[in-house]
Amino acid sequence: ETSKVERPEIHLGTLLRAVAGIVVVAALAVGGYLYYRNATSPATKAMAELRAMPMVGLVIADEPSVEARLRSAVEDEARTPTPQGPTRPRLIVSQLRQEFIAPALRRADDASLAAVMAARAALVEHLRATNTAACREFSLGGIRNVESLDPESQQLWKKLLAAMETAYRSGRANKDRTYPVPTLQEMGTLLTDAGFQKPDFDKVNSFASLSNDVSCDIELKLNQVPLKLPPDK
Repeated sequence: ETSKVERPEIHLGTLLRAVAGIVVVAALAVGGYLYYRNATSPATKAMAELRAMPMVGLVIADEPSVEARLRSAVEDEARTPTPQGPTRPRLIVSQLRQEFIAPALRRADDASLAAVMAARAALVEHLRATNTAACREFSLGGIRNVESLDPESQQLWKKLLAAMETAYRSGRANKDRTYPVPTLQEMGTLLTDAGFQKPDFDKVNSFASLSNDVSCDIELKLNQVPLKLPPDK
């Protein structure tokens, strides 16, 4: 008698955080962090830093109201600095990701998204061999100091950003396009179809406690999932 294969338990919060790169909609997909150096920094310097953030400059150029929102947040932060937690400009950036970047990426064509995931996988694979600490940092939301990476990592980072910009442009040009968002159960099935087994799901569910090496391994495997699935998936 054929024994049943028990489907691993998947916890919603940890799974979605870990596989955010697969659907290319989480904050980590845009990567990077805002360096709001101090409360006395001129507004022009702060705005220049915001424009230089991955994808943010595109949104500022595309959405006329965004610059005023950011400038107001910068000025408020300069007057009364946030004592703890994200600064006001960082909160606005998070909102921009939810309002503009994520929806555009969801509407991008398959080829553009596949190119993004291939670029992510290439960067993660290189970091896994050269800098596992940066690899883990990338998997948790972005690389804080890209300039500290080795030259090849920096080139792979630039290729990833270029691929993301292409996908963003694709999604903005197709505002009427919609794709169904997989349920948690469907996502688990897709991961299983791509080769995930119970030990992999266990690592996903305990991602925060993994070592740099192991978290980098599972990050690479997650980024490779779309490339292992049939086109209709």
